[in-house]
Amino acid sequence: MGNGPHLCFLHGFCEDSTIWESTINHLSKTHACVSIDLPGFGRSKKLEFQSIPELADAVFHILQNEKIESPIIFGHSLGGYVACEYASKYPQNISGIGLVNSTSMADSESKKENRKKAINFIKKHGTSDFFQLFIKNLVAKNNQLLIDSELIEVIQKTSHKSVINGMNAMMNRSDHSHLLSQLDYPVLFILGDKDEHYSKNEIFNQASKCKLAQLEVIKNSGHLSMLENEMAFRITIQKFLWFCDSMKKTIHN
Repeated sequence: MGNGPHLCFLHGFCEDSTIWESTINHLSKTHACVSIDLPGFGRSKKLEFQSIPELADAVFHILQNEKIESPIIFGHSLGGYVACEYASKYPQNISGIGLVNSTSMADSESKKENRKKAINFIKKHGTSDFFQLFIKNLVAKNNQLLIDSELIEVIQKTSHKSVINGMNAMMNRSDHSHLLSQLDYPVLFILGDKDEHYSKNEIFNQASKCKLAQLEVIKNSGHLSMLENEMAFRITIQKFLWFCDSMKKTIHN
């Protein structure tokens, strides 16, 4: 959607591209936006995957096919892991990264153990009980009503296989935090102030490694900051785009 500099949006685990609808409706007035259903999810649910590098390759091929050059890539949660892998594999075809409620780091050992337990539970009992807890933990306690029926349906339609493959892929992903200090383009970190998936110190430390970074803590939001506080999220994205644009002008001058 839209015309102008290219932006690419990657959704999180058990989500699809519709998670970005409100954001894209706003940004497509000034930018060309593409939102991708990653393999295993949404309209790409029949496509299988085993690893984060496979997802990054799929994104690269789609962007090449659509003739999208050097986009800024925004990734939510799982999408952020894919964006970091993409930046590592295809440094010539990216001009900025937005890690939305996400991290460049690999799973800690304790997080890996929790994912293993979840995988074993799903194999024995299916995804129904898992989804109930997963959905509940997506947003801050006072924002539960923001999880509408459409998002719940998207999550619950994720196949048993994609859930397990996704958990394994996230658990075994590479640590890309070392990459941050090497990047010559801006990096955005967005964290919900009530997001329990990542600690503030972890995100602050990553931002401090970057040459060019913007960090925003979105108030009154958990793991879905783009839905829980839409206005603050939009302003943050717009500020980052202005930042990227000003950097490009400085370099060209």
